Amino acid sequence: MISATSVVQSLLSGMAEGVNYSLYCLGLAFVFGIVRIINLAHGEFLVLGGYIAYWLLVKWGVNPLLALPLAAAMAGVAAFVSYRVFLQRIRTSSELNTLILTFGLGIFLANLYLQLWTADIRNIGVDWMEQPLSFFGIYVSVGEILTILISLAVVFGLYFFLTRSRTGMAIRVTAIDRDAAALAGINVERVDLVAFTIGGLLAGVGGPLLGMLAHISPGAGLHITVKAFILTVLAGVGSIPGLLVAGMILGVGEALTVTFINASYRELFGFALFIAILVIRPSGLFGRRL
Repeated sequence: MISATSVVQSLLSGMAEGVNYSLYCLGLAFVFGIVRIINLAHGEFLVLGGYIAYWLLVKWGVNPLLALPLAAAMAGVAAFVSYRVFLQRIRTSSELNTLILTFGLGIFLANLYLQLWTADIRNIGVDWMEQPLSFFGIYVSVGEILTILISLAVVFGLYFFLTRSRTGMAIRVTAIDRDAAALAGINVERVDLVAFTIGGLLAGVGGPLLGMLAHISPGAGLHITVKAFILTVLAGVGSIPGLLVAGMILGVGEALTVTFINASYRELFGFALFIAILVIRPSGLFGRRL
């Protein structure tokens, strides 16, 4: 018999996981919404941020939270170089080319990580962050609370950047109508480069959080990319707050699947939800029709 406390614990854990999911997928959803590139190397950019934080912790004892800016910067640099060297040259010919190229880039980065850090699973552990807190029989760690706050700050920070800054407004105009943006004097190629770089920065922030809550490994990027793609489809293009809701739907659904059915069906829930939303509402729950 499953107790009410277990159900509540599952609901809260699922919501917390969902908030972090929204951060993991934010970069991919942002790039797809602005540049119309499905970045299949998104997960590898995120894993790069995680390895940077892990390396700083192991080598110099740097707290992973303090390593977030450098992790984000390194992933942003990787995204910047990838776009300038590869994607900018081929994206005008065919959208399929960018899909194939980012897929190959992801495979290259995963094998590079394998050579640099081996296939061992790494966890970014800090003792004080693993301390449990109890609220009426519901347990949560200090690290989980901090990662939720960071995820919310990044998601809403991006939202306010897009709605309140001149650069953000230029990005939004370009996403809505590239030709009109170009006629208005906006350098759309520069906007694409900035948007793809921001996508890398966002992925880099998620890497250390993934390492603190779960683990990182050279092959973890593919799993993150698939999860991010599911959430992007579920939320729909053009709705950053919608990603939070979509993330919590996925997180709570997975948690309840583990509680009431079996842990082996956890990933199946996400794929079933993905197929259902494509059939019932292809534009997503909160997105606009393309």
